[in-house]
Amino acid sequence: MNVKIAYEKVARMLNEWYGTIKRHQVPKAISMKEEIQSVLPYMEENQDLLLYFNLLDLRHNLMLEKLSDSKEAYEKIKKQEEQVKETNKMIQYYSLFFSGVYEFYKKNFIDAINYYRLAEDKLKSIPDEIESAEFHYKLAHAYYQIDQHFVSLSHAKKAKSIFNAHEDYKVKAIACDMMFGANLYDMYQLSEAEELFQNTLHEAKAINNQRATGIIYHNLGLIFERKNVLGLALEYFKKAMDLQEHFESQNGIRSMYMAARVLYESGDLSEGLNWYKNALTRTKKCNEEEYKSKLKIIYSIYEEYNQLEVNNAFKYLETKNLWSDVSELAEKVADFHKKTGDLNSCTEYLKKALNAKTQILKVTEALA
Repeated sequence: MNVKIAYEKVARMLNEWYGTIKRHQVPKAISMKEEIQSVLPYMEENQDLLLYFNLLDLRHNLMLEKLSDSKEAYEKIKKQEEQVKETNKMIQYYSLFFSGVYEFYKKNFIDAINYYRLAEDKLKSIPDEIESAEFHYKLAHAYYQIDQHFVSLSHAKKAKSIFNAHEDYKVKAIACDMMFGANLYDMYQLSEAEELFQNTLHEAKAINNQRATGIIYHNLGLIFERKNVLGLALEYFKKAMDLQEHFESQNGIRSMYMAARVLYESGDLSEGLNWYKNALTRTKKCNEEEYKSKLKIIYSIYEEYNQLEVNNAFKYLETKNLWSDVSELAEKVADFHKKTGDLNSCTEYLKKALNAKTQILKVTEALA
């Protein structure tokens, strides 16, 4: 091909590719990336568009949960930081925003929020309300992860009000409802959360979206586990895992972990051990340290107690500011020690649980 392709045409292709990523249209996004890669060598020289491609490549890899490819793409972008500073505000925005998305996937939620805050100033120069909705949704998700529920709900409402006005973004509107439900669950408003998830489940099934359906089944399982209706909780976790797209994703690891936990809590140690082993294998394959840590804690509670493993697991969760999980699991370890008659260790873990709840408030102050 000797004829140069106008960079304006490639820009339109890049924008369309990003649209498929935002709508989580995986096959179409993969196809579009391949098409763009085939024409890039013949494009009229435009460094801004090459930077834009690299940024979208990072976002594409994160969508596919290809964390090693994402790391490579992220490092490439970081090497181009000086170039980014010389570009327009749109490129600067995406550099900051996607850096936040990358940190989120690494479970560095505070770092993610800090990047999002830096990106927000650049967002004002992008006349695209869908981009604004995407920004607020990502911010809602990050604040949810560090237990800032009212802030999360505020951003989720802003995102949904925009997504609702666009039929192409029905799945994103459903995701906002799922975010509402997750926050309600964490605030122990279980009946309200269940009603919301049941309604959202109907919507997800109506558009045949397996990804959303699987996550909703998982969240319903969480609600019934918290209500101590363990049989129904397990049923929902298994329904989630019956969906291939859910099972093969990182969300599948979460459901496997919860299935193991519910089975152990029900007294079915043999089946609980099977799910523990399956889940642990997946965490090692995917380098999923959060759930590897959680699995080691429940293994110590129900199978063979290992103080070093428990300490290391809690240390990891604490470094990621996962204080809600630290509190919940510390209470379970405290209960284990109470049953074995080790009251000193029981007291130690009750203090850890209380300290974790205090840390949630400190995170709020640090972000103020």
